[in-house]
Amino acid sequence: MKHIGIITELNPFHNGHAYIIDAARTHFPDKKVILMMSGDYVQRGEPAIFNKYVRTECALSAGADLVFEIPALFATASAEHFASASILSLAATHLVDTLCFGVETNTLSLLQEIAHFLVTEPIPYQHQLKELLASGLSYAKARSIALSDHFTDPQFADIMKQPNNILAIEYLKAIERYQLPITPFAIPRIGAGYHDTKLDHTICSASALRHTIKQHSFSSCEELQAYMPDSSYQILVNRSDARPLFWNDFLPFLQYAFLYPAQKFNKFCDVSNDFANQLSAYHLLPDDFDSLLKELSKKHMSDTRIKRCLLNILLMQTQTQMNYAKANHYVSYLRLLGFRKEASCLLKEMQQTTSVPVIQKVTKAREILPEETYHTFCNDIRKSHLYNQAFYNRYGITLPTEYERNVIIYTSSHMIE
Repeated sequence: MKHIGIITELNPFHNGHAYIIDAARTHFPDKKVILMMSGDYVQRGEPAIFNKYVRTECALSAGADLVFEIPALFATASAEHFASASILSLAATHLVDTLCFGVETNTLSLLQEIAHFLVTEPIPYQHQLKELLASGLSYAKARSIALSDHFTDPQFADIMKQPNNILAIEYLKAIERYQLPITPFAIPRIGAGYHDTKLDHTICSASALRHTIKQHSFSSCEELQAYMPDSSYQILVNRSDARPLFWNDFLPFLQYAFLYPAQKFNKFCDVSNDFANQLSAYHLLPDDFDSLLKELSKKHMSDTRIKRCLLNILLMQTQTQMNYAKANHYVSYLRLLGFRKEASCLLKEMQQTTSVPVIQKVTKAREILPEETYHTFCNDIRKSHLYNQAFYNRYGITLPTEYERNVIIYTSSHMIE
C-alpha cells in the first residue's frame, strides 16, 4: 500500500498543522502519514524557532508516522528548489502515492492549469518575463504580471498573492516535470490568514505564534496553549531544548562571515551581482538583525529573499552546490528524524523500495554513503552544530551533537530518543 506525503516546516507546530494531518487521515483512513520537514533552518530565510527534534516530536505526537529532514540547502531555497527537492525526496521513499498540502482556496484545477503552463513555458510568456525582469522587477512580481496576461480567471490575482498557493503550484510543477506517480490532494485553509500576526483564532498562523513568542521573550508558554495541540504544548513545557532562537542569535556568526577575507558574495545561492556589491560595501554590520534588514531592503527584492541570501552566506551554501544538486535530481540520501513505533513496518518496507540511502544513525553515515555524498551530508551536520552553538550562547545549555542524537521513536505513552 502507498501512503500520504506532506511537506512542511512546523515553525512552530500549531493547530493548523494538526488540522492538515487530521484531514489527510480522514480522507485516506488506511494510509500512513509521512512528513518531509525542514531541519534547523527554514524557507523564509530564518533559523527555525525551535530545533528539528522538538518539532519532530510535536509532529509524531499529533499523528505523523514518519518524519524525514529536508537538507538545509533545499529547506532554505526558493520555492521551486524547495518543492522539487521535497517532492523528489518523498518519491525516493517509494512509499508515497498521495501528496496532501494546504491551499488558501479550493482551486486545485486552476493551480494545476497554472503549473502546467509554467512547465511548458510558451515562447510569448518567456519573452514577456525576460522584458519584465530587465525592467528591474523581482522574479515573483515579473512572473505574476506575465501570467496575468494569460489567465483571465477572476481568482487568479488573489491566488498568486498567497504563499501556500505559490508553493502548491511548485509541488504540482515538480510532479509533472519529473512524471511522478503522486496524486495531489489540496486541503483549503481554515482559520487565520498566512500573514496574520494576531492570535484571534485557535487555528492561527505560524507568523502569529512566532511574533507572540518573540514579543513575550518566551517567559511562559501559557499564551500559546490554545493555539496548538495539548501534546505539543506539553513538549514545549517539558523539553529543556524547547526554547526559541531568532536571527539575532546568529548575527555574530554572520558578522564574522562578512569579514572573512576575499569573500565573493555572488557565489552564494540567490545573491545577485548587484546585491553582492551592496553587501561588499559593508565594513561593520549593525548589532541588530532587523536594523540590518531595513538597511538592505530593496524594491526589487522581498525581505524574505534578502533573508535567504544572508542565510546562504552564513551557511556557505553556494550556487554551484545547488546547480549540482538540481542536475542530479536533488536527492542523494534521506535523513530519518523520527517515527511512531506502530509505523516501524514502513521502515522495513523502505529497505526494499527506496532508491537512495536512508540515514538513521549519523555515526553510520560514512559506511552507507558514497564519498561525495558523505561530504554533502557532513556540511548539513555542521549547519546543525552551528544552531546548537547559537542555542548554547543564548541559554547556556549544551545540546547533544548530531553524532550523539538518535532517531525519535514515539509511542502513545512516551517518547524514546
